Amino acid sequence: MNVYNACIATVFIVLVGGILPNIQAECEDYSPCACGQDADGNLYVNCIDVMPLDIQAAFSRTTALDIYSLVIILPAAGGAIPADLLAGKRALIMDLLGTSRDSFQLIMDPAAIRSSSSYTKQLVISKCDLSLLNFDFLRGFARLEELRLDTTSNVKPIENLPPLTSLVGLAIDNSQGFDDLINFPARAFSSLDHLYFYNDALSDQAVDIVLNAFLSSTSANTLTTLTLSKNQITRVPSQIVSLPNVINFALTNNNISMVNTGAFSLTAPKKIYLNNVSLDTIEPNAFQGDYSYAEIDLSNNNLVSFDYSVFQPVLTQMAGIANSTGSVFLANNPFSCDCGLAWLIRDNPNLLKATIGGTCANSTSFEDLNPGGYINC
Repeated sequence: MNVYNACIATVFIVLVGGILPNIQAECEDYSPCACGQDADGNLYVNCIDVMPLDIQAAFSRTTALDIYSLVIILPAAGGAIPADLLAGKRALIMDLLGTSRDSFQLIMDPAAIRSSSSYTKQLVISKCDLSLLNFDFLRGFARLEELRLDTTSNVKPIENLPPLTSLVGLAIDNSQGFDDLINFPARAFSSLDHLYFYNDALSDQAVDIVLNAFLSSTSANTLTTLTLSKNQITRVPSQIVSLPNVINFALTNNNISMVNTGAFSLTAPKKIYLNNVSLDTIEPNAFQGDYSYAEIDLSNNNLVSFDYSVFQPVLTQMAGIANSTGSVFLANNPFSCDCGLAWLIRDNPNLLKATIGGTCANSTSFEDLNPGGYINC
């Protein structure tokens, strides 16, 4: 499981495409929405295929102020979401879903959910076109910690995201329209910790716009997890060496054939995912810093050479720490186990414990190679 999948599962309570909570009729009449309470008394309200005005009417006649989880799946002809949709009520976790990122245009009055601005901590917007969305509806959401845009199109309006000073996690996945971005609202966040872009067709240029914005924001010093997996990236972004506290970095499923010297000059990384990126060349000293406890995933690539100048420094750090989990994952690479591997098999076999899954092109594992076969190298 990569960084994105591992973290997104715990950071966001995502109901999109999943199983909705088991709603029981143990609460007020929210019809045509459904409601229920869990054993702790937390109130869940699901409005599935309900018109906005009917949602507003349901909240107008009920008295509970605090909803733990609110899921709104709007009908195809739902229309604009009006001001005071919740009739003064508020939700801790909120999911707003359309029907299609290509045909459902999400339109919201700036005061649509303002009554929840001092309460909501997690918000998911999914399956809609954002071209007409005024993100000013989030102004004043002082407690919002997690924001996710899932399966959306025309994301350019996020340029005008208002300040979200409590936001620690931003995830944008399966979304489109980043080529139209001129800037990215990194200054809206005071202390963002994790940033995810997954399957968004991000180009190198779009990544530059996003990360350059972070370099001039306070979040440059707070960001620890950066995921850019399954995009259209062809190089390791140069900006990561200027994000001093990033310890988890994922570039899985891109098209990066080369990693240049110093590309991963990081203070103390924990996880670097470069698996399945068509990688065939890593320059000397590409990985610099304290890699004692790092995990570097290079599996499913086209690496033929396992060079001393690339791997000896990091493997020495990893193998030199008792009980370290530091490892280099190498499965499914066609390594040429010629004299170029003598430094490891013959001279430093103790470093093999920090390699996982290394095999020669003939399927012989590194551990099964005979050191005597390298005597004449």
